[in-house]
Amino acid sequence: MSAGMGETMRTRAITSTLTARLTPTVPSASQTYEPLVRSILRQRLTRNIFAFSAAFTLVDETSAFARLLSPGTWTMACLKWFVGVLPVIAMRKVYLTSAATPATSPAKMLTNAIAKPGTRQSLAVYMSCTLMLVMLHMSSFTSEEREHLRLNIFVKSRKHPYYLNGRLLFLVLAQLWLAASFLLRNIMLDRFVFRWTKPLKPSELPYSLSNLPKLLLMMVLFTSFSSMVYSVAFGLSRMLVLPLLLKLPVVSSIVRPFIGHLAKGAWTLTLPISHWSLLVRSFMMGLVTVMSWEFAESLFDAYVPQPIKVGILTADPNVTVVSGITTQDTVFAHFAYSELAELASDESSTGSTRRTALFGDQKYSPSLWNVLARQSLLRLGQDYQAFLRRGAPITPPVAVAPAVPKPKDPPSTPLIRKAIFKAPRQSPLGSMLDSVSSDSELSKAANAVAGEMEERANQMHIPELFRSVAPSSAAAPAASAILAKPTSSIISGFTAQAKSYSRNFIVGYCPAWLKELTMRWKKWFYRERLNKVVEVCLPNRELDALIIEALSHFVCASLVEDRYGVVQRDIPRIIEAFLSFLSAIEEYQIEVNAKYTPPTPDELSEGDTKILEKRNDAFRALKTGVANISRTFGDKLVAFKFPPRTARKLQSFVDYT
Repeated sequence: MSAGMGETMRTRAITSTLTARLTPTVPSASQTYEPLVRSILRQRLTRNIFAFSAAFTLVDETSAFARLLSPGTWTMACLKWFVGVLPVIAMRKVYLTSAATPATSPAKMLTNAIAKPGTRQSLAVYMSCTLMLVMLHMSSFTSEEREHLRLNIFVKSRKHPYYLNGRLLFLVLAQLWLAASFLLRNIMLDRFVFRWTKPLKPSELPYSLSNLPKLLLMMVLFTSFSSMVYSVAFGLSRMLVLPLLLKLPVVSSIVRPFIGHLAKGAWTLTLPISHWSLLVRSFMMGLVTVMSWEFAESLFDAYVPQPIKVGILTADPNVTVVSGITTQDTVFAHFAYSELAELASDESSTGSTRRTALFGDQKYSPSLWNVLARQSLLRLGQDYQAFLRRGAPITPPVAVAPAVPKPKDPPSTPLIRKAIFKAPRQSPLGSMLDSVSSDSELSKAANAVAGEMEERANQMHIPELFRSVAPSSAAAPAASAILAKPTSSIISGFTAQAKSYSRNFIVGYCPAWLKELTMRWKKWFYRERLNKVVEVCLPNRELDALIIEALSHFVCASLVEDRYGVVQRDIPRIIEAFLSFLSAIEEYQIEVNAKYTPPTPDELSEGDTKILEKRNDAFRALKTGVANISRTFGDKLVAFKFPPRTARKLQSFVDYT
């Protein structure tokens, strides 16, 4: 009985109350790292850039120390900063990008900038700020200054009450021209791109006593040159463009009631002599404006790219910094790798403790070191592929159309497609009617004969008088197609001829010195710069240099501080990535030396064979990093396995060290 019961009993598993604990992953950069960096950047913007730029505007407003104590001076300075400088700083913050402009000449740089919508919006911001500053300047004039400068909106004329004041028009257009010139200067300097800089000393900041005279001299020269070019352009427009506008039928009726009087009067080139005070006032007003802008832009260039340390502000600094390198924004990645490079090279006991904790982390899956190594090698690999493409974008794969399936073979047994029954005998009347129908054999034969005769007539070149006046069905579509064909080629050819004729007409009346000057300027404007060609191949070279520096120092420190050998497993991959990148750069150096010849004295002074090395931070970092690893490990590198090409390259470093 008991045996039978034992056979029928079922075994039941004992349920456990324990639950599987999931190992957490490294948090994303948007959760831990980016908010801290944004808060520090916000503090720099308000405490450094806003404060110093506002103070500079106040200094420009006060011409004497006694006026500094006046409430009206403070109010006017605050208004000028608020409407003239603050929008420029905000625009710079909004349009700041980490992607460098892929241009190798000033012409390409200007073309790329014009194609961006942000450039037009930036021009609108600069011009709006300029107009607001002009209004504030004019509102601060005393009655004596208004009477002396004569800057009313309309001229005092009963016959023509809507004639615009030429002096005011000259002043406003001069400030707008200066704003456009300042934006053009920023485009040539590529100022809207994030520029990584090392920590600056107090003497290198824009408000230091050594830099303020340089800024003042630079802006004086820039304003003088811009004012001279504007005066020439304004004079040529008054002598050449304005008379043509006043002769156009529709345009003349619109502009003549406002600016018709500007075409009259003394010769344009003698006007500056009689309006010298207006020129001086326009120059000083523009100088104060561009100095305020340049000082604010210099503060932005100096404070924003400075390294940021946010790891010490959190409970677990290693997790915060490692999570920062997972960001997709290159600017935040710069800050994260800068802090990692400093941690990797820190020789203090605190740095050693943090590195040991980083190498031995088992709290996260994947571990902190695995995330660091994977993200770093991934970024280096992407930039390595971009360098092999010489900075060109990735071409999308060409979609191959699927092959059309072949029709199935017909069956082997042939089909009989003829009537198998004997056709009924047709009546004589029906046979006669079928013979004269449109689809009868007789009609088909007649059409064939007519077509053959028409073909022979075409071959014999019979005059059109003896041919049929009724067009054939095939000729009608052809004629309509010819008539419907657009005349775009004719219009484009006429436009090209008109441009060529105008160019030759203008060049024919130009003096020889002006032609030579124009040719030199054109050659300078369109010539590709060797340093720009090198920089386009590797746009993220500063970030790559930081990654290489951090990885190389971590590998060197792992010889003593890596207790579990976590870093040792990745050393072959890291060294192979470094040497592959270095070999590609050295091969490109040979290509640059063979293809390019530095045409300018500046490039010649840098040296033809060293242009790539001096323009590429990653190249120097690669050589230094591999040399440090070879010097630290020495003969211990024999324990690792490398590909033959990597081993030969590494052996040269080991032999040298």
